[in-house]
Amino acid sequence: MLLFADTGYTQQSEIVQADRAARLFDIPSLPVLGAISAFNRQSGLQVTLPAGVGSNARTNPVKGSYRPEVALARMFEGTGVSYAIGDAAQAILSASDGTSGEAATTLRPIVIVGKSRRDATAGAGFQGTPDWVYDEAGSVSVVSRQAIQNSAARNANDVLDNVAGVLTNRSESQNPGISISVRGLQDQNRVATSIDGARQSFQRTSHGSSQRVYVDTAFIRAIEVEKGGVSGVGGAGALGGSVNFRTIEADDIIQADRRWGVEVDATTGTNAYNFNGSIAGAVRLSDDFSILGGVAHKNIGDYEYGKNGTITQLDELGSGTARNDAVIFSGMEWTTTLLKAEGNLSDDLSFDLSWMRNDADSQQGSYGVDDVLRADDQTVVNDTVTASFTWDPGSDLINLQGRLWYNNLKNDEQRGYADGALPLTYGMESFGASLENTSQVDTSVGLLSLNYGFEGFRDNGETKTPVLLDENGYDGAYGFKGANPSGQRDTLSGFANATLEHGDWLTFTGGLRYDYYRLTGSTVVHGWEQTVVGTPGVNCLLWRNGTCFRWQIPPSQTIVNSYPQYPVDVDMSGGAWLPSATVAVKPFDWLQPFVKYARTYRPPAITEALISGGHPLVAPLENAPNPWLRPESADTFEIGANITQDAVFSADDSFRMKTVLFYRNVKDYISMGTIFNEQAGRLYNTHVNLDGTTHMKGVEIEANYDAGGYYIGGSFTWLHTDFAETYTYQGVDTGPWTGGGTYPATPAILFAPPKTKFTIDAGVRLLEQKLVVGGRLTHVGGSEPAYGQLVGNYLTEDYTLLDIYGSYAFSDSVKLRFAVNNVTDKAYVPSLGTASFPAPGRTMTASLNFKF
Repeated sequence: MLLFADTGYTQQSEIVQADRAARLFDIPSLPVLGAISAFNRQSGLQVTLPAGVGSNARTNPVKGSYRPEVALARMFEGTGVSYAIGDAAQAILSASDGTSGEAATTLRPIVIVGKSRRDATAGAGFQGTPDWVYDEAGSVSVVSRQAIQNSAARNANDVLDNVAGVLTNRSESQNPGISISVRGLQDQNRVATSIDGARQSFQRTSHGSSQRVYVDTAFIRAIEVEKGGVSGVGGAGALGGSVNFRTIEADDIIQADRRWGVEVDATTGTNAYNFNGSIAGAVRLSDDFSILGGVAHKNIGDYEYGKNGTITQLDELGSGTARNDAVIFSGMEWTTTLLKAEGNLSDDLSFDLSWMRNDADSQQGSYGVDDVLRADDQTVVNDTVTASFTWDPGSDLINLQGRLWYNNLKNDEQRGYADGALPLTYGMESFGASLENTSQVDTSVGLLSLNYGFEGFRDNGETKTPVLLDENGYDGAYGFKGANPSGQRDTLSGFANATLEHGDWLTFTGGLRYDYYRLTGSTVVHGWEQTVVGTPGVNCLLWRNGTCFRWQIPPSQTIVNSYPQYPVDVDMSGGAWLPSATVAVKPFDWLQPFVKYARTYRPPAITEALISGGHPLVAPLENAPNPWLRPESADTFEIGANITQDAVFSADDSFRMKTVLFYRNVKDYISMGTIFNEQAGRLYNTHVNLDGTTHMKGVEIEANYDAGGYYIGGSFTWLHTDFAETYTYQGVDTGPWTGGGTYPATPAILFAPPKTKFTIDAGVRLLEQKLVVGGRLTHVGGSEPAYGQLVGNYLTEDYTLLDIYGSYAFSDSVKLRFAVNNVTDKAYVPSLGTASFPAPGRTMTASLNFKF
């Protein structure tokens, strides 16, 4: 049998993502761990070995062009390690120890499955990053399921906090939805967010962030973050990358030697962390078909914020959202259900069907100046349905993948106001499809891979409100509907990418995609007119076209207000060609420098183009639509390097690192501004395109060293943004004070991300690695206004946090996890948050995980 170092580790099933094409290999003689790591990188497949596992056997060098299974066999030929493909596509490694001939440790079957190498969701990188990330010539991060479970997260915000270049917005902390910022870009679908590839496009305008993604971590297998341009499926209509939440599969629940499996997880803790639990079960009905189901429930109360330190802004603003050191309505009750079927219709055709439902109940509100509590009940139900297939008939020219998806989100609100609860519904229904194929051709200069296809989707936004007419004929509920308008947006995209691999040292990729959009909807602009009862005064405050809109009224006279409506129909469309290019070299097997360029394009969101109305239940005189809004576009340049080294100081250790420097120019960046509407004769807020170019630049580093008995890793982010400072509103008439033509002004940018953020994560594995104890230190710098129009509520000071976590494996089936977050009970406002919602104080949690 294969002899491993004395680790006391019970081997699990290992996964290889199969690829039938021949590849170029150049693997020297190495210990087993290093050899398999090199095999992974050079084959583009994945054999995952647990951290700390090694062998006293050395493999053969392999150099030349081979199919992956042949290369793997040659690696072990004559070493005492044999390789054979068995039934059910299983490969079994076995060997003698080379000295006594007696058997040692057995490695259970290596299951070969025809999936993308991205199916690997864990590895030796920071936060369990798999090795395929270090073959990607670009800025990609992965949060593994183990890292998610170790985080003891209140919601999905917490598990993304340590990713380089990523922040989550906490300005709407009473809402369980999350808003993700990547490299300073957020909201309005600038970053495409999805669950199993299904877009999550919901927007809701409020005082803070607008984009809301409703996903619980209970059944998330991995979170994949791409921070630049996405050249293939998932990149349509996105300016700054993508975030994809991937759900668990049957293989995550069923152990290798069984036909069924169950996983139960239960967590409780202090600081209103009442309960967070889940149960998932899967059964393999045959070798070609399996089903999975699960349900999770979370009950989190109103947390207490930290007591050590002073939150200056909270003291200045008062405590409308805080009582007795707790943030009111910061709790939630959340139920998640997941159903999934996976199978093979034939030897070369596989499929999966899944349905995830997130059902969250929460409240929003605050104490008013009269110390009366206003509470709004919120219910969000999000259904995500996906169906995908892969057809791989064994031809180098065909590897076809397709997906159909549907997402429906309903946010029902019972708004508290003077006459009782006001029922409101904000909705976003989205559906789409994608189809892509990969062909490989051997040429005289190297292996040429062609990836081409299309994707398209539709977003239907709809807000429903009751009618609340006042004595002047104004609908007081229109403010809800105007700020969250109904409309439709269609996005279509076709793409083609060619990758040439010359030998094992040079890779060149060139791509081109075309994005097209159309956005339609209807809304109104509300004006304001006054009718004088009695003899009009002699002074008119506002004349338009020979008519006095507003009189100066003596005390003896009265006026009647009216709010005429001016219909606005929006029908905008456009498209853009978007090139991309990447060059990567490998001067050494462990080092891959690269440079990358990508042009991206984001159409306006429904909210941006159609916004109208004003604050709810008051005069609708704040917002107006902008039918002339232009899409944003960006050019992003990256230079970086991947470092992947095994057996650095010993046969069992590993080092992984990804470093990326980027520079991005954004044209027509969309912000809030003030414009003059000719029909209504008034100033309004609307979304506008900034003049000139907005510049963004930064550095992102993620690294991890794992020696088996201990590990240390971390991430670092430096980010700087120079927003364009003026805008020009293009319309029928932009206002008499400029003589027509343009109206330059200063825009309002709500959020300024911090320039610096870093995390150091280290731990030890004891008692034959059954016990893991780790600590995490995170520092986030303060934010600064880009220029004088930043909303002061969203400026935050720097803070440093300490977290402790650990686990103890009683057996392969039972594990205890524990965590203490914010150990020092630090009082702070999270970055991209507001002083009205300070972050949770010290929280201790414990969880039990059972697998059987």
